[in-house]
Amino acid sequence: MAISNKVKLVVGLAFNKLADLLVSPKTTLPALLITLGAPSWMVGWLVPIRESGALLPQAGIGVILRHYSARHHVWRIGMAVQISSVCTMVAAFLLLTSATAGWVVLGALAALSLGRSACSLTFKDIEADIAPKGERGKLIGIASTASGIVTLLVAVPLVYFQDRLGDSIAIGLLGLAALSFITTFLIILPVKTYVDIEQSSADKDKTRFWQFDSVVYRFVLVRGLFVHSALVAPYFMLESDYGAQALLPLYLAAQAAATMLSSFFWGAVSDKSARLTLQLAGTLAILACVGLLLMDARSLWLSAALFFVLSIAHAGVRTGRKTYSLDVKSGQDRTELVAFSNTAIGIILLGFGAMYAALEPFISFSVVYIMTAFLALGIALSFILPGEKQDNN
Repeated sequence: MAISNKVKLVVGLAFNKLADLLVSPKTTLPALLITLGAPSWMVGWLVPIRESGALLPQAGIGVILRHYSARHHVWRIGMAVQISSVCTMVAAFLLLTSATAGWVVLGALAALSLGRSACSLTFKDIEADIAPKGERGKLIGIASTASGIVTLLVAVPLVYFQDRLGDSIAIGLLGLAALSFITTFLIILPVKTYVDIEQSSADKDKTRFWQFDSVVYRFVLVRGLFVHSALVAPYFMLESDYGAQALLPLYLAAQAAATMLSSFFWGAVSDKSARLTLQLAGTLAILACVGLLLMDARSLWLSAALFFVLSIAHAGVRTGRKTYSLDVKSGQDRTELVAFSNTAIGIILLGFGAMYAALEPFISFSVVYIMTAFLALGIALSFILPGEKQDNN
């Protein structure tokens, strides 16, 4: 009996999200760099490299895709790059140490992000082709919940056996990430998606690079402020008095539990209103940041609890902005909206990363205060976004 493309989409997306959780720049990769003895400043650049590297190239890829209807070919290439990158990280752990290993990991992360860039852009076309509007957020939520369950099953035993495993925890998680990427590739491999590039409004006027209405620019502005739900994450580990190996299993379990428990809810809310999803998730992120600033983050379990709340919030931000971008436009117009907005967010991420790196030596308080203020501004400005169901596709 043939498996439907919707089932392939959900299962493949679940394994892809599992891989993302296992190779996270908020948990596994910081622990990896700390274990390898890499300079501490490299940890602060994991999220900007991971996120901006996946976003910046999308403008160019989006323009190239104007001439390629078969989106599945580009997705396959991107997956192959991600698999190779994780294998390179594993090799760095086994063969190198200190700053050299750190540079190789950062380089592999940049390559992984480039592959993810192509996959992220083209997989939205695959999702939109398989699932109609009104079901997309729910399917994303189901896949995220499934990946959270599997990650939790991996993380919970690590909490109890971390003393025996020692430094091998991070490398084991990277190996599982590689297997998850390979599984995603094999499951989605038979799916083919073609986009009608002839009818794209962007193709009708070759004299302009982009053609967007004001909604797109408002969306970029609001989304640019919500990136702090990701940027603030490494500070939960950096500001703790506990070592990376002690924190990693708990943080991974917290992130997985948050994904498992919240993703279906966020998906359902996003199908009603992606804008409301962003507002609710942003409020939770602020609560987590306030908890980090006001409470004793040196407590191991309190630190994990706060990271759990932040992870719930970030899952909501991701689901909300993905669903909004899927619903507000269609076809090649949607591809170019995603490409433009993602490239803009990549620039914003690098800008914020550079700003915080420059500010930290000169301020006497935590940069988390500034990040919290930007999240609050993002919630306030989200009200300028029109309801996505009201927009013309």
